[in-house]
Amino acid sequence: MSRIQRIALDLFERHGYREVTVERVATAAGVSPSSIYRYFGTKEMLVLYDEADPQILEVLRTAGDGGIATPAELLALTRALAPILIDTLITPELERRTRMRMQHALTYPEIRDRQVRQMRELEAQFLALLAERSGRDANDLQLRIAVATAIWGCMASLDHWAGTDFAVPMRQVYTEALDSILSALAAVIG
Repeated sequence: MSRIQRIALDLFERHGYREVTVERVATAAGVSPSSIYRYFGTKEMLVLYDEADPQILEVLRTAGDGGIATPAELLALTRALAPILIDTLITPELERRTRMRMQHALTYPEIRDRQVRQMRELEAQFLALLAERSGRDANDLQLRIAVATAIWGCMASLDHWAGTDFAVPMRQVYTEALDSILSALAAVIG
């Protein structure tokens, strides 16, 4: 998926998002168009797919002993893991691709619309995971607010980064953003 996305982003950059078809991406990537739809679902997701999201979910699923923990314990664990995740996941290549992805999302309304849906889907995945790890109901208001704060806080940090014309390193933006998000989560969780 990562290789296909890199090829797609390069084609979109050179020829324009709307001018490049899924078939053209498939040909350039050496896969069938049906494989692209199976992996990504939509053309917009060729832009929006973030390989870090499943990795973060997996780290949070297995962190500690992977068992039931209070939200405060999960927050403490997340606070300890955040710098490691930033250092591990934010590579120069990821930063380059994220910059390209954000430029497309800000340019094309259909990508921005799909981005909002993607964030809602990601919010649901994180909520289910947090409910499972905390032993609480997924409709618990505190959990919903905590997850929404985290997901949309990260989205706000990407929008901020784009608003600076990507002048500040992504790692620095995320370090500052996660500090704010984790402090907000501490207030929500109590």
